Order: sequence, then structure tokens, then C-alpha cells
Amino acid sequence: MIIEMKIFATLRHYLPNLPNRLDGDKWDMPEGATVRQVLEMLNIPEKETKMLLINGRHADKERVLDEGDVFHVFPIMAGG
Repeated sequence: MIIEMKIFATLRHYLPNLPNRLDGDKWDMPEGATVRQVLEMLNIPEKETKMLLINGRHADKERVLDEGDVFHVFPIMAGG
């Protein structure tokens, strides 16, 4: 299944040139893949993620991704 992933700020360095990465932010993931499995595949440490959105809504790590989903991953940020 094809999903779109947007990885932000300090997490972008985890985006290697993997074979399942298609054009730009499009990725080919196995059917039934969860948010957690995608993060593990990218080797993004759980402690570095702050907000996970699927199609603009908060998602937990056990959420199963569907064809065409847009998955946003935001890091922990500091500032004020």
C-alpha cells in the first residue's frame, strides 16, 4: 500500500534511501503496517517523537495505516 510520510525537523536525518521509498514522500508499506512498525523500520527512537498524526488527526503507535494515509511525525521541540 502507498502512504505519504512527512517527517519533520530533527527527525529528517532518519530518512534513508530505503527501497520502499518511492517518489518524494511516498512510501510503499506492507498491508496492515502500524505506526509503530513504520517508526521501527526508519529506526526513529520512540523517545524522540512527540506528535503523530494520520490524515490530520492524532494517532497512537498501534494505529494500522491504510492506503493513501498521510502520516506526519513531529519531534520533541524546545522553545518558548
